[in-house]
Amino acid sequence: MKFLRFILGIISSFSLMFIALVTSIEIAAYSDFSFYENEYKKYAVTAFVGISMPDLMDVTVDMMHYLNGTKDTLTDVKATIKDVPDTPFFNEREVKHMKDVRNLFVGASRIRSILIAVIILCIISEKLLKGKISSFISNVFVYGTLLSLAVAGVLIFIVSGDFEKYFILFHRIFFTNDLWMLDPTTDNLINIVPEGFFVDMTERILIIFSSIIIFTVGCGTVIKKGFK
Repeated sequence: MKFLRFILGIISSFSLMFIALVTSIEIAAYSDFSFYENEYKKYAVTAFVGISMPDLMDVTVDMMHYLNGTKDTLTDVKATIKDVPDTPFFNEREVKHMKDVRNLFVGASRIRSILIAVIILCIISEKLLKGKISSFISNVFVYGTLLSLAVAGVLIFIVSGDFEKYFILFHRIFFTNDLWMLDPTTDNLINIVPEGFFVDMTERILIIFSSIIIFTVGCGTVIKKGFK
């Protein structure tokens, strides 16, 4: 029984880690559009692309709505680019790549929902195995999230040595085609989100992820002390 409850705890802990990561990515990507505006200013992308900041922010909002599943297509996204009104912002290759990215985002969100159900089932199973629910939840919150923090720390150490290398590796793992290999002379997307943007976004995600982890550890500690 103890071993089975241990397995349930491990499953719940890794599920919680994935849930926290996906939630962190969504918060980082969707919660504050001023982040994008600041990044665009930092990397001077408007001058390079030939677009005004208001138009680029409209494009960004449409792009994020597409990624989270609330917009159906990017083919209708237009802006004044290099003084030419109603210019399609994304070409065919970019639209296809963004569809792949959208599938990744939506798929991760669906997996998160499944893992929430898995954690609930683990808690129910713990109860059926005569375990102490409060102890189980607190252990998952404390040890599971600390495990998440440790894994994140290792990944940060590895990736920080050569971000470009692991950025490329990420794309090779999660995309089955080469549509992500964009050309800055023809593709607007790579010009508005250069490598530096992704470095900054990764840091933003890690800060949010760490905050969620610390909050969850705190909740687990309170539960553990409250039900002694």
